[in-house]
Amino acid sequence: MLKRVLRASVSFLLVLALAGLFSHGVFVVCGADEASTSVGDADVAVRQAFNATLDAERAGANVSGLILRLNEAGRILTEAEIALGNGNSSEAASKAVQCIGIAESVKSDADVLKASALDGARTVFWMSLTFSVVGIAVFVVVLMLVWRWFKGGYVRKMLGMKPEVAHDEA
Repeated sequence: MLKRVLRASVSFLLVLALAGLFSHGVFVVCGADEASTSVGDADVAVRQAFNATLDAERAGANVSGLILRLNEAGRILTEAEIALGNGNSSEAASKAVQCIGIAESVKSDADVLKASALDGARTVFWMSLTFSVVGIAVFVVVLMLVWRWFKGGYVRKMLGMKPEVAHDEA
């Protein structure tokens, strides 16, 4: 009878240990998969923020502040990837969420800066075009007035001349 109780107890503990081991593994895998997805989403968000910042810089915006925040997001993303590699899923997910927040903020700010820079460039273009057209018109009018003044002086000089008679001495 003692053998039977001992065998039943050992079997029960073995089944309980195996169930705990497999259930814990399932939860960890699910958490790691969730954290891995979060880290992947953070990586995509940082890439999008970088591209938006690059577009804003190409448009002529000052993006130095955005670059600093992008560096911070990259640092946090690296920390999340390290935590994920070490098996710390909760820290990796937390860092990934923090990174996504910074990256989305940078992306929206970059879009605003790009729109502002494009508006400024458009205004400068139209002002340059307007000043060029006005400058050309003023130049042509001044050129015509100067030409008429020189022409009038030349005609008066020509009309005031007396013909010279040449003598043939041969």
